[in-house]
Amino acid sequence: MTKEQPGPLRDLAERMREAEQSAGRAGGYCWLEHPSGHGHCTKSPHTNRQHMDYYTGRTSHEDTHGLVWVE
Repeated sequence: MTKEQPGPLRDLAERMREAEQSAGRAGGYCWLEHPSGHGHCTKSPHTNRQHMDYYTGRTSHEDTHGLVWVE
């Protein structure tokens, strides 16, 4: 069993990813990352497998959502 390294010994990219996920969840979003890496689920936390990013991927300001995917 390996123990997680404290402080500066942890990989910076991993810490940044965790901070981004924490901020998205604190904002009240599901925040699952889109498979392409461009966007996150901006629905409130949910139990179904359909995810939606209301902001990324919109083609017009009148669109009600952008990316939609199923886990």
